[in-house]
Amino acid sequence: MSRFVLTVDPDRCDGCRLCEMICSLKKTRNLITPTKARVRVMKRETMGVDVPVVCRQCEDPPCRDICPTNAIARNSETGAVTIDEKRCIGCRECMLGCPFGAISFDVNRGICVTCDLCNGEPACVKMCQWGVIKYERADLADLARKRDVMEKIRTTASKAKKTSGSGEG
Repeated sequence: MSRFVLTVDPDRCDGCRLCEMICSLKKTRNLITPTKARVRVMKRETMGVDVPVVCRQCEDPPCRDICPTNAIARNSETGAVTIDEKRCIGCRECMLGCPFGAISFDVNRGICVTCDLCNGEPACVKMCQWGVIKYERADLADLARKRDVMEKIRTTASKAKKTSGSGEG
């Protein structure tokens, strides 16, 4: 079975926060509040950038390895890295272990939470009108990311070549 992940294209995000709203509504069943969302839009005012932060569904998740109660495991049906709410003691070690900042602490329940991919049908993907967040096969997402990096390198090199060539004469 192929593993699926959420991918994010920060260049397309306009900061509307619909992903946070639908996530919080789905997870609470009746509240729209970013503090309950499992996707968080981080705003970089100085750069004028909004970036949705989502669980990367790591192949070998460091959050799982650091959890003292073994509350973090991969769901065999969806492939999502999930936190067992009954086993979580709220120590927040997983938050420290996640290199992407994708785990949050639910103060009302005293446990850590992260994206569970909505059981294979991520609501944030359906709601994102700009296609910022996508649900893709992990292997294809890696290829797309590599292509994007190569394109950015090519564009940067081309600009650098034009700049260095225009100053001579």
